[in-house]
Amino acid sequence: MSLISFKSKKNKGPSTDELIERGFAPKNGRIDVLLIHPPSTIAERYGKDDMGEFGGDLIPLGIASLAGYLREKGYGVGVLDCPALRINSEEVYNIIKRKNPEIIGFSTTTYSLARAVEIGKAIRDKLPDKLTVVGGSHANVAGIETANKYDIFDIIAYGLDGEHIMHAITEKYSVKKFNRNEFLKDSETLSKIKGIIYKKNGEVIRNSPTEIINNLDELPLPARDLFPMERYIPVPHHYKKLPLTNMVVIRGCPYFCTFCDQAGTKTRRRSPQKVIDEIKHCVEKYGVKEISFWDDTLSYHKKWMKEFLDLLMKEKLDICWSCFAAVNTVDEEILKLMAKAGCWNIFYGYETGVDVLAKNMLTHRKNRDFDKMKKVAKWTKDAGIEVIGSFVIGLPGETPELAKQTIQNAIELDPDYVQFAIACPYPGTQLAKEIKQGKWGKFVSDELEEYTTESVTWLPSGYSSVKELEDMQRYAFRKFYLRPSYIFKRILKLRSLEDLKRHIKGAVGLVKAFI
Repeated sequence: MSLISFKSKKNKGPSTDELIERGFAPKNGRIDVLLIHPPSTIAERYGKDDMGEFGGDLIPLGIASLAGYLREKGYGVGVLDCPALRINSEEVYNIIKRKNPEIIGFSTTTYSLARAVEIGKAIRDKLPDKLTVVGGSHANVAGIETANKYDIFDIIAYGLDGEHIMHAITEKYSVKKFNRNEFLKDSETLSKIKGIIYKKNGEVIRNSPTEIINNLDELPLPARDLFPMERYIPVPHHYKKLPLTNMVVIRGCPYFCTFCDQAGTKTRRRSPQKVIDEIKHCVEKYGVKEISFWDDTLSYHKKWMKEFLDLLMKEKLDICWSCFAAVNTVDEEILKLMAKAGCWNIFYGYETGVDVLAKNMLTHRKNRDFDKMKKVAKWTKDAGIEVIGSFVIGLPGETPELAKQTIQNAIELDPDYVQFAIACPYPGTQLAKEIKQGKWGKFVSDELEEYTTESVTWLPSGYSSVKELEDMQRYAFRKFYLRPSYIFKRILKLRSLEDLKRHIKGAVGLVKAFI
């Protein structure tokens, strides 16, 4: 019997206060590290004003993994997943004051940076003895910029694996008896912690990166027991069954797309058996019925994939699952095996089917050409697997005419769902470097908080204005989703009242945000 399950309307489950308390696992009566996923709404994540109650909350695996690792090392840990808990910055500050953690760590994306800054300012003003650390995807792509802009974060942690970095910070800080002033004045100690950025006499120092974790099997499972598992529901078209949890079993990406902050990072896999063990743990403890694999490309290593699928089928677990894949990593055989093992949905990062645009950003290395995309889309559908296609508007070298070709690519591939993101040159990426060199176009914003795939932060030379690019994104959504043939096919696929409710919720959010 699962310890956690989705509740009926009559029994709504634990209160927010109870879920907050669940997130704290003290050691010797103390919380050494509090890890915070800052407040944000689904509208902020998509850069839109109002999308309604849309879902979209999933466990933040970064801080869940850090919490599991630090707890195993003997430290008291706490976690606050603010979006799922529906708590704001003031409430977070009050919890910090009450729980009195020694270290406060923020895991931020660009869209949640503003809230982390808001909380950080309150800490620095009212709790000046607290050490603040910021990490996460934003710190990875804009660590130096963040250190230059904000004085409220003592340390910025960057790199592919945060476990060793956060452990080193905590260990060294504990030696200083959690004295912030003594710790920050000890430049010799700070200089030996790999993977951090900090200030010394006003100068920003970036230490060398930490060594990557080659053997992922050595890491403990993410500390899901600390999180509000009852509240995690994806956006409507990203799931079939609840309860659902997400997993990451592969770190890094073997491709070199110029717009991506993960480009060319060393790819490492957990063993197939360890993945099965985590799935069984989630099924047995939390009653999970669906897994959403968040790995950049789950299918990139065919031998590993076949071994994993074989083990999964032998276990005969009553689950379904979805994943991300690249066109060049799958064939008819592997897709049929994936479907047999419970895969119902694959998210393909198509980006574009226009050869010149694909080569400008090196995505042709993962999606050979448009003909191959069409073959793989057909194979996937023939296997009984739904397709989500990701496309990008505002690519290097793009004009409105070429953007319309990308939109036509999406219509010809005819995935079950699409997303049209706006190209974002995150600091440190190859695309950002090329734009700074005068290639492709010009930056129109240097505000770090705006660097999301739903905001225009640069303008390709082929566009006359920001508005023209924004209008192209809206045109893309309308052109794809308002086709009578598309609407009719979605209606035919409805199988239950729950399906209908999910589709209505998704349609309302889409119309409010993009159409």
